[in-house]
Amino acid sequence: MSTVLRSRYRRFTLLGAAAALLLAGCGSGPAQAGSAAIVGDTVIPLNLVQGRLSSYLDRQPEGGQAQEGAAPQAKLDKTARDILTFKIQHELTLRAADREKVSVSEDTLSQLLEQAGGAEQLSEGTFFDADTFRNERARDQLLQVEIGRKYADKLAVRFDYFYANDTQEAIDKAKQVARDPSKMAEFVRDAKQKDSQAGETDAQVASAQSPQLATTLLFGVPADTVIAFPPSPEQGNWIVAHVKERQTNARPSADGASQELTPDVLAGIGLRMLQQLSDELNIRVNPRYGVWDTSMMGVAPSEGEKAGFQIAVQQPKP
Repeated sequence: MSTVLRSRYRRFTLLGAAAALLLAGCGSGPAQAGSAAIVGDTVIPLNLVQGRLSSYLDRQPEGGQAQEGAAPQAKLDKTARDILTFKIQHELTLRAADREKVSVSEDTLSQLLEQAGGAEQLSEGTFFDADTFRNERARDQLLQVEIGRKYADKLAVRFDYFYANDTQEAIDKAKQVARDPSKMAEFVRDAKQKDSQAGETDAQVASAQSPQLATTLLFGVPADTVIAFPPSPEQGNWIVAHVKERQTNARPSADGASQELTPDVLAGIGLRMLQQLSDELNIRVNPRYGVWDTSMMGVAPSEGEKAGFQIAVQQPKP
């Protein structure tokens, strides 16, 4: 056995052992033994995540070599979370499509995949095999596009907001507003003293006006919810908002701007429309993988690593 082969064999063996450790435990999470997550009454088994992770490693040209600069275990952890994220999204998408009465025909699915190069080619480098890419990932994206198309010009929110300097300040102040909504006016006033554009009360935004914003947490939570999140990955500061009203049947825009939205934006809106369903189903994730994060509609490594924060306004006691 050459030095190169021994190196590859050892690297693959170590990754395999790490994967086994990652996938073995259930911790104190979902009650059903052997579950990676529970979505309503649907159990996503550990062996499904294990099988897809193992298959992904088998298909890597370097036998599962980690990306440059990333530790093997860190890459495995992230890949496992991504696998579980897409599987949870799949379960949510099927339920939402049924609820919203949208569908994608087999002919449409086959035609679009063929135009894009085929499921075999599109699945290369991903943790999906060709069949799973077709029947889950591609179908889910098309269903999310149709859900997004249905609501693209019907969503509207009314809210107060201000910008915070960092994550901790945003979360601390969001909690204060949830306990006492009158605090919001004070925080908005303070923020506007530093920057006139850093806050506003009774702001109103429709999805047709700002489709990218409609893909965020702001459009996914019910009224009387306080949220904190970064408006975009590029921005270091966070926005804190008290959502006062949320509509899903607002009057469509007269200019038909929503008809020009890209499939990616429509799918993003569709994915955000799954948030209410995910809250209803009380998704439980095995602590081995992390926690469900509605902010990004995915699995986060821990509570402290969620992409956003949300809390219901506390109603005064009678």
